[in-house]
Amino acid sequence: MTESFEYNQTHNPLNPRVVLATTASTIGLVSIALIVSIYLAIILGGIAIVLAVLSRGEDGKFLPQAKKAIGFGSVAIVISYILLVNSAISYFTDPELRKSVNKFSESISGESFDDTLNELGESLGISFK
Repeated sequence: MTESFEYNQTHNPLNPRVVLATTASTIGLVSIALIVSIYLAIILGGIAIVLAVLSRGEDGKFLPQAKKAIGFGSVAIVISYILLVNSAISYFTDPELRKSVNKFSESISGESFDDTLNELGESLGISFK
């Protein structure tokens, strides 16, 4: 009997905490699916974690859905930041990638990415050469 009571407490669609935790879990799962679009995964992972924390009850306990949301969101954020750092390192160390990024930037904005970085660096007092 206790098991069914616990199940009903954590799966009651009328309870706003359950709805919030379920939404957080869904957003966290979507953020993992969108890891390749780095920034979107970071934003959605953060939203999932915040919603999961907001779904806590007065007793401070997390629902199972909220625990999953925190895990999904954390994984999405960590992997996205790893990909972001890896991309930046690759840009500065791989000459072929740098050429292709500069070509792409020139075709879109008319200015190479290196020129954009140099302008930014001059305003901040940093050299990217």
